[in-house]
Amino acid sequence: MIGKNVYRLLLSAALIVLAWVPSYALNVEVIPQEVVPGDVFLLKIGATESSSIKAEFLENKIELYPLQEGKLIALVPLDINSAPGQYKVLVHHSGEVLTAAVTVKPHEFKTIKLTLPEGKVTLSPENQKRVEKEYILQKKIWDRNTDIAWAGGFTEPTGTEVSTEFGVKRIMNEKKTSVHRGMDFRGKTGTPVKAINSGTVVLSSDLFYGGNTLIIDHGMGLYSVYMHLSGFNVADGSKVEKGATVGFVGSSGRATGPHLHLSVKLNNVSINPASLFKLAL
Repeated sequence: MIGKNVYRLLLSAALIVLAWVPSYALNVEVIPQEVVPGDVFLLKIGATESSSIKAEFLENKIELYPLQEGKLIALVPLDINSAPGQYKVLVHHSGEVLTAAVTVKPHEFKTIKLTLPEGKVTLSPENQKRVEKEYILQKKIWDRNTDIAWAGGFTEPTGTEVSTEFGVKRIMNEKKTSVHRGMDFRGKTGTPVKAINSGTVVLSSDLFYGGNTLIIDHGMGLYSVYMHLSGFNVADGSKVEKGATVGFVGSSGRATGPHLHLSVKLNNVSINPASLFKLAL
C-alpha cells in the first residue's frame, strides 16, 4: 500500500499537471489539402479562446475573420507561379505554434494562339497612358480589406459553358504573350450576368482592356470582376445579393466576340474562380 505521505505527494503532482493544461484547444484545418497554382484554399480554426490567434502563410500574415463564436476562417490565395511542393500554414497562440500543410501539385496550363487587331496588341502612347491610369485605379481597390460580406458558397455568373480557362497562356499575333488570369464564359449579347456572391459594387466603368467592367467587393480582400459587359444593372455603391443580375454579356473592350470574362482577386492575387466555386462554405 502507498503511504499517506507518498499519496499526498502524488495527488499534489497531479494537481500541478492539471494546472499546466491550457484552458484552450486549437483545431486547425486546411481545405482542400491539395491545390494547384492559382487556387484558393480555406483555413478554419476552432478555438475556445481566439482573440490572440495569428496565422501566416509563406511569411505573409493571414487575416482571420470570425465565422461564429470560437471559430475563425480565412481564404488564402496561391499565386499562379507557385512551385510544386508542400507548404506550411503557421498558427500562433500563447507562445505556441501549430502547423497545417497544403500540397501544391504540378500543373501545366494550356497555350493558345490568337490573332487580334494590331491596335489591341501593340498600344499607342495614348492607350498606354490610359492603361497605366486604370491599373492604378484598380490597385487602390485591391489594397482595401473590408469586413466579410459574402455568405455561403460562390456560384457561377452565367450558367453557360467556359470557353477559356484560368491560366491559359495566350500568344497574340505571334509576338506578345499574356496569361489568362480569369475564366471566360460563353454567352450571347444581353445574357444576364449574376453576382457570384453578396457584396458591394465598388466600380462600374468603361476600361481599355475590360470594356464595361464591374467590380464587387465581397469583403476579406476578395473581389469579383466582370468584364466586356454590354451594360450595367447596378451602380457604384449598390449592395447586391448572391445571384442578383448585375450586368449583361457583351463584347466591349478588348474582345473578339460576346462573352463574360470573370476574374477574382484575393489579397491582390489573381486566383482561379473555379477553385472558389468548389469550396464548401
